Amino acid sequence: MLILSFGGFLAGPADAVATGPGKLEVCKSAANGMSGTPFNFTIDGTPRVINGGNCTGPLTVAAGAHTITETPPAGVEVQRIQANRVISKNVAGGTVTVNVKAGSTEANETLVTFTNRRNQAVGLKICKQTPDAALVGTQFSFSRNGGPVSSIAAGSLGSPICGPIHSYPLDTQVTIAETPTPNVFVSAITVSDNRGSNVNTAAGTVTATIGAGVTVVTYTNNVVPPENFGWIEVCKYPGDSYVNGNFDYTITAPGGFSRQRTVLTGQCSEPIQVPAGNVSVAEAARFPYYVHDIYVAPSGRLVTKNLTNQTATVVVPKGDESTETIVVFVNKTRLGNIKVCKTLHANASALAGRTFYFTVTDINGPRQVSVVAGAAGTTACYLDFHGLPIGSPVSITEQSTDNVKNTAVTVTPASQNTGSAPPTANLIVGSGVTTATFTNQALGTIEVCKKAYDPETATQTFQFSVNGGAAFNVKAGQCSPPIPVPAGTATVFELAKTNFNLVSVTAVGPSGESRVLVAGNPVTVSVPFGGVENETLVTFKNAVNTGRFKICKTSSDPGLDGITFAFTWTGKTSGSANLKPGECSAFSGSIPVVDPSGNPYPINVTEAPFAGTQVTSITIQNGAITASNNSAGTATINIKQGTTILTYNNERTPLVP
Repeated sequence: MLILSFGGFLAGPADAVATGPGKLEVCKSAANGMSGTPFNFTIDGTPRVINGGNCTGPLTVAAGAHTITETPPAGVEVQRIQANRVISKNVAGGTVTVNVKAGSTEANETLVTFTNRRNQAVGLKICKQTPDAALVGTQFSFSRNGGPVSSIAAGSLGSPICGPIHSYPLDTQVTIAETPTPNVFVSAITVSDNRGSNVNTAAGTVTATIGAGVTVVTYTNNVVPPENFGWIEVCKYPGDSYVNGNFDYTITAPGGFSRQRTVLTGQCSEPIQVPAGNVSVAEAARFPYYVHDIYVAPSGRLVTKNLTNQTATVVVPKGDESTETIVVFVNKTRLGNIKVCKTLHANASALAGRTFYFTVTDINGPRQVSVVAGAAGTTACYLDFHGLPIGSPVSITEQSTDNVKNTAVTVTPASQNTGSAPPTANLIVGSGVTTATFTNQALGTIEVCKKAYDPETATQTFQFSVNGGAAFNVKAGQCSPPIPVPAGTATVFELAKTNFNLVSVTAVGPSGESRVLVAGNPVTVSVPFGGVENETLVTFKNAVNTGRFKICKTSSDPGLDGITFAFTWTGKTSGSANLKPGECSAFSGSIPVVDPSGNPYPINVTEAPFAGTQVTSITIQNGAITASNNSAGTATINIKQGTTILTYNNERTPLVP
């Protein structure tokens, strides 16, 4: 019998023919101090916890491929994955895929073992920071485990400066000692990941245990306060209702002493220890505010103050907080004024003396102001004397007025305009006066009406344009809606309509008075200020175009001279005529060229037969023959505006041989 060795196990013929599920077992090595430590796994996506030094026990699983993945805890990595029947594995990713043989038992199961270790260390880094500006950049010396001394410059608090990384194995304990500096003390020592022990700020020493990655040791140093120190407190008070927010101060004293503080409006800083003697306090500029005054308590400790530079120098006596010097900065706001102006168009004399209202929305919220308009072509204004913070936004909206149109909004200076359009001015308050000017136009009202002169016109719709604007429709017997137009004059034009003509145009006011200024089409009319109660009613009267017709008789056969031919016609008009060649009938009466539906009226003409003659042609001038029959002597025609002439030509009938 042939026996094959595979992955440390013996595989015989039974392996090749076995069926059903098999056995899988996953183990966690206790190596590298991992005994008893819980580790998270997934077996084919199912979570499983295995403690170091333990196994899952044989698991019954389906035959085939199975994937086991470990998720190590922080600071730990997968070092090795051992398994028989490996299909693939990724140690860095903590994943292995193995094959489980069908019918395998505990004796020949697929066994997977994970071995872990702690992450490897990169080394140690020492950093230095200080809240004292005078110490920033100062070199400080350190030793490691009593070895050689190296120097690191101090950075500002929160922005430490660090030295190079020193390599150490994982879990190495390193004692760091700072060399003492005169008049400076270690105020804090921190070690990343809480790996510090034996912290002694007085001695400037700490023991750091090297962990995974970089272990960072940070020293914070302060200047030792001299005995002749005192205390100062900085306060910020508002001088008006607009002052708010935080203000920044720099406190300086001889010997390079400097401190920064931020104080909220209406509050004070904490007591600040400063060198006794003359101490200066400077407020950083903050637009649009300025220092209105500086007070000092107790009184008598003010040395100098400069409101322009926003600084004060005060005396700080040596002592505890009960002897502190309080410096109070009072700020006010730089204010500008806004002005709301009303200008009337030349056509707006009817608006003179009228009150216009505006909604002003500023830093204080919305309010209403009003302006009484002056004469047409002039400007009247309202000035807000209270003042607003320079740089603050303002929106001014004119409230609507019947029959008045706001045609323009301007802001002066233009640089303060932030996007104005009727009826709203949007602006930023500038120094001095920022002006918003609203220009108004008076409106009048017209209506356009259409009258029909005849039944054919009564069903039609006509188009009009007012002051050159877009065309609109008006049906005969009706009027347009009221149309607002600039008060003064307006022109109304009726667009041409085929087959119809303008008979008359009138324009009247409410009392029937004529308001026509220039007759014709277009018509120019007067439009007083006001709404429908004072509108101008413009009426166009139209009629259908008319034509007339006559019948003429011709013959190229001299033998027909003197013979009389009889004609009759029916339709919109009817009649008869007897004509010899070379003669024409009298004109018919006027006939509308179209009916109420807009279709031509047909006229039916018939020439009575005359023995021995025949109609050889029927022709028309300024009209249309819609049907004709020479043999029957009939024609149906449509006339056009003006004169339509229908001509019949006859000849003798040829003799039959």
